[in-house]
Amino acid sequence: MTRPLDNPNPVSGNQQVSAFLGDAELLTLFDYWRSKRSGRAMPSRADLDPIEIPWALSRIFLIDFEAPRTFRYRLAGQEISRIFGGNMKGRTLQDILSPEACERVTDRWMNLVETPAVLCMKGLVYLPKDRVPMGERIMLPLAEAPGGPVSGLIGMTVCDWVAGPVRNQHKYADIQVVGVDSIA
Repeated sequence: MTRPLDNPNPVSGNQQVSAFLGDAELLTLFDYWRSKRSGRAMPSRADLDPIEIPWALSRIFLIDFEAPRTFRYRLAGQEISRIFGGNMKGRTLQDILSPEACERVTDRWMNLVETPAVLCMKGLVYLPKDRVPMGERIMLPLAEAPGGPVSGLIGMTVCDWVAGPVRNQHKYADIQVVGVDSIA
């Protein structure tokens, strides 16, 4: 078996994200995040300027990480607020998800904090009740200090809602996690 270090043509993190996600706006947000790093592994929240990404604002969210395992919404666009029934500012995963779903999402997001890494999803992107949300999501880590630790996440979701119950083939999303150290 070839180890990544032995591969003369390794696939970069940029290529992994681009090959996994199909939505042009998610890839544009990924490129924007990369452009704001300024030689660092991750940009800070202060590096992001809403004026530069108006096309994303209705679907974007900013999350603050609070050790040991709390994720708190700093802001969420109109589409996300509508999905969860109101303003998301200050709400935690515990406030909006069942205990089982909260644990599953927290574990997934902790990988982004501990590694740090970018998360890409496609398939079932929300935990539905009466509709099936099929789409894609990207979540990108932020760090206030150069070199980390991760202090928050910026993310964006695009999806189409399909009426009806969740079918077995839609119960889980495909997920790809890419370490920031592999992203140029």
